[in-house]
Amino acid sequence: MGEAGAAPEARGAPAHGTGATSAREASAAPATSARRGRAPRAGRALSLAAALATLAAPSVAAAQVSFGQPGAGPPPGASSPPPGTPETHAAPTSEESPIQTQEPTLPEDPLEVPPAVEKQIGTNDVGEWERGRAEEIQRDWYGLYYGEKSGKYQFRTLFPLWAERKMPGDRATMVTPLYYNRRSKDVDADVLFPFFWKLRSENTHTTIVGPFMHRESEGRPASPGRKAEPGRHDNWLAPLFFEGKSDDGSGYFHIPPLLTFTHHTARGGFNMVGPLFCKWKGGPACDARTADEIDLGLAPLYFYGRDESSEYEVIPPLLHYYHYSDVGDRSTNLWGPLLWQRSREGNVFNVMPFYWHSWGKNYDRTTLFPFFHYGYEGNSNLLVTPLFVKARGEEGESTFATWGYARYRGRTELDMITPLFWQYRDPDIGLERTFLLPFYYRNTSPRSDDLAVFPFYGHFKRHGLSDTKWITPFFRHTEDLTGWQTDLYPFFYSGRDRSSTHLVVAPFVWDFASPTSRSTVILPFYYRFADERSVSQLALNTFYREQRVRSGKEWEFHFFPLFSYGETPNGHWWNVLYGLAGYTREGTMSKMRALYVPIRLSE
Repeated sequence: MGEAGAAPEARGAPAHGTGATSAREASAAPATSARRGRAPRAGRALSLAAALATLAAPSVAAAQVSFGQPGAGPPPGASSPPPGTPETHAAPTSEESPIQTQEPTLPEDPLEVPPAVEKQIGTNDVGEWERGRAEEIQRDWYGLYYGEKSGKYQFRTLFPLWAERKMPGDRATMVTPLYYNRRSKDVDADVLFPFFWKLRSENTHTTIVGPFMHRESEGRPASPGRKAEPGRHDNWLAPLFFEGKSDDGSGYFHIPPLLTFTHHTARGGFNMVGPLFCKWKGGPACDARTADEIDLGLAPLYFYGRDESSEYEVIPPLLHYYHYSDVGDRSTNLWGPLLWQRSREGNVFNVMPFYWHSWGKNYDRTTLFPFFHYGYEGNSNLLVTPLFVKARGEEGESTFATWGYARYRGRTELDMITPLFWQYRDPDIGLERTFLLPFYYRNTSPRSDDLAVFPFYGHFKRHGLSDTKWITPFFRHTEDLTGWQTDLYPFFYSGRDRSSTHLVVAPFVWDFASPTSRSTVILPFYYRFADERSVSQLALNTFYREQRVRSGKEWEFHFFPLFSYGETPNGHWWNVLYGLAGYTREGTMSKMRALYVPIRLSE
């Protein structure tokens, strides 16, 4: 069986590789010269992949030997469905979906829950409950022996040494603490704890002897409500060796002491053997000729990767980096200080850090550091040397700069003499600005006229909008469309903004007025606050307050502490020494105060 399974693999592999290679060669025929440069790198990557495959070769041998099991069959790339697997079509066949020829029948009680289902509701029981029980139960109990029998169900135990359970199609025996045996339709077990385990679960057989484990699972075709399950096997010798393979082309092979780890499916996988690694997609093996995407390397010396639109290669010890992308037909190639770049827009060649050269359609730039740089693009050009810079733009504008002098001529003009003097002009809008840092500034234009001689004088005017004058940093006077303001820092502030005014002579006089209110403070003797509803004033030892009420106006006056008098819309009042003597009238009610005692005169 092993030889029969290996023969198709030997015959099928070359055909598969030849077909993939022919397809790639046909698709790569019209590639550009930059893409043809990928061939040597693919060759280097192919060699590395071959080395990785050679080191991982024991996985293939192990899969074929399979510890006495049948052969693995065809390789993943040319695998065929297991025998008996139904062929899938766009429409179901008569076997997959039989045609119903009679009317469906309903049970007498459609809402009745079957007993088997009722036992599972609300639990995670997988269905291995007791079977064969009857209503009558016979029990025997003799000291440590207990037996129970009900119908075809039987349970016996000699606690804690022996136990046995029997039910239709299922028998289990346990001899504490070493031996367990079970025979049933779906599950078998022979366990000599902890040395020997032989288990069966449906079509899966597992054998464990100490650190060795072998598991074999037969494939199962698809059935209604259940997916097809491919056959597979696993062989472990923990912690030294782990190997497994499936009929669907997937498998793994691990040898931890040798830092060997592999895992693959029919369309991708990952291999690592020490510093060698390979990750791929779109093929059955780590092969740069068949995989759609691949990344492999020998860390930290070599790295290579490729997908459908790009490719890269890195060799750190040689300071080498290469990358190619189909998008824009771009490539980058670095060898130490040498750099080549190519694209449809242009090319680059550098000998870093001294020589830099890039060129393309209607442009060219060259730098020989630190002596000069020259480049042009269309009608523009640039020349840079340690002594001066000279440039011309597309519209004829020009720039010249050297030590202590700079000039620009275009739609605007700029002159610089040493870093202190600057003059800028814009003839289109009539603007001219002159700086003599840090003392002099002059700006003229149709919109504004500014002059500053720091720190003594400044005049900033926006025609028809505002006019501000500074004399030393302390005096300022401003006029604009809404008012004026005069300040003498930090003591005097006066001005008007529309209908509001302010006057401050710090720290004694504070006066702020608006059309609806006014607040005046003359420290420490006078305070007055007025708005549309009330007036409050305090001057020395006198206080006056007036406010509007619903029926008119009320006011009061106090001459502290001797006398106070007030009027309301319905009466008036007065006091001497706040109640030593006093009188109050409110409508028809009146009362007097004598020695701070109120005496009612009328209701």
